[in-house]
Amino acid sequence: ARAGARFDRRLTSVSFPKDLLRQATMLARHEPRRPKQSSLRRAVSATYYAVFHLLTEEAAAFFIKGQHAKPLRQALRRAFVHSTMKTVAKGFASGQPARVIMDAAGPISQDLRGIADGFVQLQEARHRADYDLSQSFTKQEALDLIELGERVLSSWNSVRTQRDAQAML
Repeated sequence: ARAGARFDRRLTSVSFPKDLLRQATMLARHEPRRPKQSSLRRAVSATYYAVFHLLTEEAAAFFIKGQHAKPLRQALRRAFVHSTMKTVAKGFASGQPARVIMDAAGPISQDLRGIADGFVQLQEARHRADYDLSQSFTKQEALDLIELGERVLSSWNSVRTQRDAQAML
């Protein structure tokens, strides 16, 4: 609880994830009639990275405190593995994270389950956008994924200091 109280602060660079979501929206709406797949794919990818960067920044700030430690926090953020994050997020989305995490997390809130599920959906969409050229995206699909990213960021703000959210980090 004490670490949670110290953690209850606003992130200084939370604007970066929001900037990525604004950029995603701009890309998805850039060509009003027939958007290029490159624009829609980049929009989907930027949306995933908005959530990814938010969560890695939160985790690094949770574990490494102090302005002097900024380079160390940056190094920690580079160590996160997308596939591992997806595995952890799937466990939280189902309400059944690994036993060792469950003991620390306690009950998993519906809001956190939604955040975790959103992360998984966005990562899978980003993989399709970046690697599966046989798959096309519609403008509406890209906009729906951007909306999901916005919900994840908004929901995170309301759960970020809770025990289950800190366990997910």
